[in-house]
Amino acid sequence: MNREHAVSRTVYNSYILDDGWNAPEEITEAIDLKIEEEWLAKYRRVVRQNRQHIGSWLTKKEANRYYQLARPFLAFYDGQYIGFVRELGKELQTDYGITEIEAFNILRGYHINDYVDKYYRIKNLIPDMVDQQRICEDTVLECGFGT
Repeated sequence: MNREHAVSRTVYNSYILDDGWNAPEEITEAIDLKIEEEWLAKYRRVVRQNRQHIGSWLTKKEANRYYQLARPFLAFYDGQYIGFVRELGKELQTDYGITEIEAFNILRGYHINDYVDKYYRIKNLIPDMVDQQRICEDTVLECGFGT
């Protein structure tokens, strides 16, 4: 059993034991399997996103640069996504492979850190977290244990 696997077992075993349950081995094995399947699905997704990415990787420095460029024009256009601001958005999309709504939000200064983190994860093949607690609760309920 590798370290990551041992940590996940500790998480749900402590959850089960903390609630005063004495779960059968079948339930803990089912939980193990579901955690592993969900992690693999999330890993495959991030690999697919990495392969499909076109352009450079978005950095905080570049996102802030585009935001600073757009600020005076957003004020001039009364916050509308037209003219030079729209051209900046299209440039962001083509240069960094982001969606239109992400470009729109970056130019307005919204969620910049979230988008930078998203593309950092994709670039470095870091999948989203697996919600082990939810998997544990769902599996226990599916098995009819503890109800």
